[in-house]
Amino acid sequence: MDIEIHKLKNGEIRLDFGQVMLHLSPEVIKTLQQVVEKRLNMSGEAERAAIEKKLTIFRDLANKLAHMDDRVLQKVLPQLTPEQLVTLVRLSEGDYFYRKVLRNMSKTNRRQFEEDYARLNRITKHQAVIYMEQIIPLLKKAAQEQKALEAQMQQKV
Repeated sequence: MDIEIHKLKNGEIRLDFGQVMLHLSPEVIKTLQQVVEKRLNMSGEAERAAIEKKLTIFRDLANKLAHMDDRVLQKVLPQLTPEQLVTLVRLSEGDYFYRKVLRNMSKTNRRQFEEDYARLNRITKHQAVIYMEQIIPLLKKAAQEQKALEAQMQQKV
């Protein structure tokens, strides 16, 4: 639907919505504009809060992955895109996970990861959430493998 706005000679504003025309005073337009801005900001705040909540969950997940068995980690790493891997490592606290990832890669892949890590230093929060949401199924599978491996270790003891 097209909306046309016309300012009339008497100072009123006329909004045309197809066959519907509204004549509004400048005060009403100003109030309407404030209401629209407030509503837009409210949805923006809710979205920001949701992103922050997801990032907190993903940080916890990244910190747990830092303590994953090397054998399971070696299966997961090649399946991640550079952006996903860098995001995962950047979300973890400290550099323990970074060093662990490097330790579980071949020399060629290690150099490539270090280059990617340096190059991808401006991942936005929104991008980080998208990358992490993409790898959740893979991480669930890795968690199942980790649990199975731990169960095997318990049986041997």
